[in-house]
Amino acid sequence: MLGCAAARRTWYNSLDPHPRKLRTIRLRASAVDTTIPIQHVAPADQPTTVHEIATRLFPAYTVDGGGVHLAGCYLDDCLFARLSFRRADDVIEVYVDANGEEVPGGTVAALGMAETAPIEKPPHPYRASVERMIEAGTQLAAARLPAGETPELLRAQALWCKHVEGKLRFSVGEAMADLPFSGWGRTLQPPAYVCPFSGVATFHLAATDDGRLAAAEEVARCEYSGRRVLKDELVTCSATGRRVKAELCTPCPVCGEQVLVHELVHCGMCQQLVSPRSIERGICEACRQLKPVSKADPRMARLLDEYPPLDGWRSWQLAETSMVYVLVAGGWFKRLLLVVDKESLEIRYMATAVRLLGRWQTVEPSQHAYALRG
Repeated sequence: MLGCAAARRTWYNSLDPHPRKLRTIRLRASAVDTTIPIQHVAPADQPTTVHEIATRLFPAYTVDGGGVHLAGCYLDDCLFARLSFRRADDVIEVYVDANGEEVPGGTVAALGMAETAPIEKPPHPYRASVERMIEAGTQLAAARLPAGETPELLRAQALWCKHVEGKLRFSVGEAMADLPFSGWGRTLQPPAYVCPFSGVATFHLAATDDGRLAAAEEVARCEYSGRRVLKDELVTCSATGRRVKAELCTPCPVCGEQVLVHELVHCGMCQQLVSPRSIERGICEACRQLKPVSKADPRMARLLDEYPPLDGWRSWQLAETSMVYVLVAGGWFKRLLLVVDKESLEIRYMATAVRLLGRWQTVEPSQHAYALRG
């Protein structure tokens, strides 16, 4: 598509302080030595007001709980020339832009250059620009004629096409986002809003509860708190199947699945908070899968180094979660349950039980050293 900036620079470099509706221009010898009246026209169906631009753009958008308005809009007139030359019994018509280049047929049709209406006065100084356009158009017409023939200019029109630049502003409460637009007035189409959080191009916007405007299809409601957030800020709680804010969940230390914190339950053996899906008959999966270990196991070696009295027990069974080691030490008559932080090796829970009875009794921290000795 042709730009308007170059044409605007041409106008301002050749200002005409006295524009009139009809002006005659004496062509240079290098063009055609005749006097031609310049008519000023514009595409008959191009928009000419900001209201028409708004009417074209606004219906394309849906803003949940808000709206759209223009935060700025400027219509500028870009100059072209439509020139008609005699060719035997035919007429050659040439469209020229402000740079002296021929306007492609597709652009002529898109901008409605063939169907025009007269305008009262030129919107910008034009004289020097039109002179150059006529010279360039004459050369273009001559290239279509047999050698030696000179184009005879029959009609010269200064053709003014509207170019639009502006900015749409979407708002929901105090949340706002701007969307620039530009293009020829006649072909201007509503641009898609590209969500800054997901990259999704959309015409449907919505706001999160913390004031971010995003593509509506990327906004969802937390099924626990009811707050509207971005979809990628939600996770599925494995215990309830609900889509909830990630910050309301925590990974189950046994299965790793995301679980709403208030849905976690205590394992009846190690007392750790875990997902209900990890519990069977009141015991978590880690405690159900204790395996015998020897001193050669690196995990057992760490525990023996930190708590030497464990070496006095006859056997050990070990399991682990993402956060703790679960150790059951066995003696002749007693068993010891030890839940230890994997990083710090700090004791989180301790209990003892008499063999065969199987009921664990919590050991108070003040009694840990005594219970370790068995």
